[in-house]
Amino acid sequence: MGIEIERPFPKPETRRPAPMPLPRPQRVLWITTDHMRFDCIRAHGNPRIHTPNLDALVAGGVDVTRCFVQNPVCMPSRASFMTGLYPQQTGVPDNGYCLRPDFEPLASTSFKAAGFQAGQFGKLHLQPHQDRDLDAHPTHTYGFDFFQLSEERGAYPDAWQTFLRERYPEHVEAFRTRRTTDPRRQEKDGTVLDVPWQASHCAWVAQAACTHLKSPYVNRLGSRQFLHLGFHHPHPPLNPTAEAFAPYDGAEIPAPRTGREEWADKPEPLVGMLRSRRNWTDQDFLEYRRHFYAMVTELDLAVGLVLDFLRAEQALDDTLLVFTSDHGDMCGDHSLTHKGPHFYDEVMHVPLILHWPAGLRARAVEGMVELVDLLPTMLELAGGTPPENMAGRSFARPLLDGGEPEGRSDVYAYSGQAFGMVRTAAAKYIRFAPTGGEVLYDLAQDPGEQVNRADDPAAAALLGEMRGRLIDRTLEACRSPQIRFHPF
Repeated sequence: MGIEIERPFPKPETRRPAPMPLPRPQRVLWITTDHMRFDCIRAHGNPRIHTPNLDALVAGGVDVTRCFVQNPVCMPSRASFMTGLYPQQTGVPDNGYCLRPDFEPLASTSFKAAGFQAGQFGKLHLQPHQDRDLDAHPTHTYGFDFFQLSEERGAYPDAWQTFLRERYPEHVEAFRTRRTTDPRRQEKDGTVLDVPWQASHCAWVAQAACTHLKSPYVNRLGSRQFLHLGFHHPHPPLNPTAEAFAPYDGAEIPAPRTGREEWADKPEPLVGMLRSRRNWTDQDFLEYRRHFYAMVTELDLAVGLVLDFLRAEQALDDTLLVFTSDHGDMCGDHSLTHKGPHFYDEVMHVPLILHWPAGLRARAVEGMVELVDLLPTMLELAGGTPPENMAGRSFARPLLDGGEPEGRSDVYAYSGQAFGMVRTAAAKYIRFAPTGGEVLYDLAQDPGEQVNRADDPAAAALLGEMRGRLIDRTLEACRSPQIRFHPF
């Protein structure tokens, strides 16, 4: 019988190599816009729009091509993506509701828990601002360490107006706009401002964030930075500067996609929405779109300012830069403008780009995601842990591994004005309350969402399937986000 020799170490061939440390971004810049639809980026197939800086983000980042919002208007959509929860869970089902200032989870506090300092610049819109004189020191700062707020361009004394009075006092009145409740406010006719674009609201947001990152105080702290850059562009009023309007002055603009009397097979309240612009001419819609495109280009200039700053500071590679929007704008499609609870893809489908050269391989991601999935994904990419009570699903791991996120089988939205929508790759179903009206689009045959098949016997099976999906998703989205302490 041989003597067994105890080996103090495992055999070399059985040793497992130590896992390689995952890269972590030094800073996270979350750029959000207002009314920015998916196809308002040239790289997304729109040759008539001028967006060279956004095109560069698409080419060098992860371009999520099928991202959908959870509510078709501003405040509930923002409360949703800022918490990783559905509108029913945040208590913000529509505009005019205030997200509780101590609400958890929040983007700011979640990133702070991951070792970041949190800064807010520009539009946040988690509290109502209509007919209120918001200033640079609002009631609620929602957990941000640095806070410069400007919710709407030119209607209130705020951080941007302070900047204008100090740097461009001769242009303060040029940017003045009427409040949304003022009946004299016009949003049909665009206005081109003969002022430098560097004085615009979006330029100020970009400059404020860059100034913050360059600050000796911030650099002395040595901590990682999470900044939210809230752009109001391209939200109306449509008053681009001359530099941003130049590519569209006299240019041919594609006509909106409309059908004759689309309301004929639709239930209320969709009928009322579709008939709301009957006093608009084809030329009115074209000019709205022309000036809207110019607002997008002005936004693109601001994105370029941020990119130029990061390159100059040799900070682009280790910055996770995320670009998205709270919802889109109809821009004349279906004879509509702005947004609303009609749930058309023009409003629900938004751009989502994640650009991080040191950590993510550039590519297009085609799986369907909800915007509620973004916050947990960003947290995980940044080395944090998404709170367990977030409803969104992180798709960070396949991105880090170079793979393809699986994507959702359907996406869901809820509106306090209407009710709900569920969408698959092949169909969309909308239920309106309290009328009980239904809309069913067969997207495989009708990608333009014009024909309602809810009353078509040939679509009965599809209707039943989509009804069931909406019920299931609504029940799921109504689960409380609060942590359970006791079973009784």
